[in-house]
Amino acid sequence: MSVQCLRAIGGAGTGKTAMMKGIAEKALERPETGGNPFALGFSSFTRAARTEAAMRCGRAWGVPPEELMQHGWFRTAHSVCYRQLKVSRGEIIGSSKEDTKWVSEAIGSDVAFSIDEDEGGIGVYTGDEVAAAALNYWSLSRNVCRPLREIVEADQDPDAPSADEVIKRIEMFEQAKRLDARCDFTDLLSRFVGLKFDPEIGPIEVAPEGQVPDEVVGWIFDEAQDASRLLDLACRRLVTGDSCKWAWLVGDPYQVLYSWAGASSDHFMRWEATKQHIMPKSWRCPAPIMELAERCLQRLPDYWDRGIAPADHDGRVIESDNFEDDLADLRPDEETLVIARTNHNVSKIRAVLEDIGVPFRYVKAKEGSLNRDRGMAGLWSLQHGQAIGGDQWGNILEMLPSKTTDGREWLARGSKSQWKKGLSERYDRIYPEDLVELGATEHLREAIANGSWSGLPDGGAKWVRAAKEWGVEAVSDPKIRIGTVHSAKGMEASKVVLLTTQGKRTRMAEDSDDAKFAEERRIEYVACTRAKHKLIVAHDPRAKYRMELPL
Repeated sequence: MSVQCLRAIGGAGTGKTAMMKGIAEKALERPETGGNPFALGFSSFTRAARTEAAMRCGRAWGVPPEELMQHGWFRTAHSVCYRQLKVSRGEIIGSSKEDTKWVSEAIGSDVAFSIDEDEGGIGVYTGDEVAAAALNYWSLSRNVCRPLREIVEADQDPDAPSADEVIKRIEMFEQAKRLDARCDFTDLLSRFVGLKFDPEIGPIEVAPEGQVPDEVVGWIFDEAQDASRLLDLACRRLVTGDSCKWAWLVGDPYQVLYSWAGASSDHFMRWEATKQHIMPKSWRCPAPIMELAERCLQRLPDYWDRGIAPADHDGRVIESDNFEDDLADLRPDEETLVIARTNHNVSKIRAVLEDIGVPFRYVKAKEGSLNRDRGMAGLWSLQHGQAIGGDQWGNILEMLPSKTTDGREWLARGSKSQWKKGLSERYDRIYPEDLVELGATEHLREAIANGSWSGLPDGGAKWVRAAKEWGVEAVSDPKIRIGTVHSAKGMEASKVVLLTTQGKRTRMAEDSDDAKFAEERRIEYVACTRAKHKLIVAHDPRAKYRMELPL
């Protein structure tokens, strides 16, 4: 390798993100970059990480983050390949309803594409068992660059379809792609690195497509431990550009959570590094939490002590025999993560919190998910004679019906469309006396004034009760976040409640499969190290299977 490769290994909370920002800032001072931020590449495997890096570096350099992402090289690896291959949007098989319909027709059975939050938000196919399994096997086969038959026959699931059935479906799928000139995101990587995949033979070397971005002097590869073989090959080609002088690989081999999708830290560790730096200290995890996390990893046969010192502040690990009691003690104005192994158990957490009236939000909340609560807060403020922002009135319009079931009008006809068409530009602040002009009928104005508005939107009465108990700010933007361990990766909180309930299938798999055993230990490590001060290891007394952390 002609470029200088530098590898940084950072455990949980050691400041990897801050370090990468420092790397990028120093790189701009190097003569070869000439202070040009578009001569630097930052490749992450998720859009969220890419956006955060662009935001941080953009602020430091005085460059709009959108410029770094759209015209520069702050991109996911798939996005880099998409750009360099000059693929049109219509060629890509995405997750839209139209694309899913096309895939179903191509493979001869109904399938659906979904994002599996249990497994870190990675896309999987569901639906017809044979067709969905075939597509998921095919994705894994290409990502790890191994023959499809080998992947299928290695699956220990007794209900899995046969390799012949899977290959037949994939041959149908690939023929339809050729006829309609379609490709999926895995195809982008394979074309860029110079591989084509035959369902029977496996990977076949061909000439790579697309040009390497020659203007990039250096690349930073974030979360490099999560690369599959195919993704690693794409990163290796990116550093072959004529101008490329160096590459930083940043990651933690003990935070690989996606081996089921082909990720392996082996690729990260096999780069020929001219320099390796182990980040020496966790700024997040105090000694009790760090020691528990390390004990989880020590059960791995390939464990090695990286010598990472714990944070200086105090911390506690508490074991609890009833997670519902722990949830009842939570406050929405205190920073808390409540995490579980699967979405099914996150649903249990949600049900308990809703039952006791404690506000929360999801770790991976969809854009606009808080609009309803902000709209409620806007109505509350207007009720109490306070002004609200124009965006809050927009939230209120989204939430309120124009009429109630008894036929009374709450909003004058056309109010919502007028707001969207430009009326919103006239109102930075909205006061109760502005409501007539904004289309609020007499019925709505009276309901706002006397507080009966809470009966209009779904859940309004419950929201008001919570606001009276916890305060409007805590209910509008609660600091309690719930989600799976995978969805919480990269996050932290002062207090973490870990629900240890585990499914039978997971337990059986880790008892019989060494790779699954190792992955569960890494999941435990990630779960424990989200906590800055207090970690509550909470059990459900009714659960038959649970994580057995070495407390």
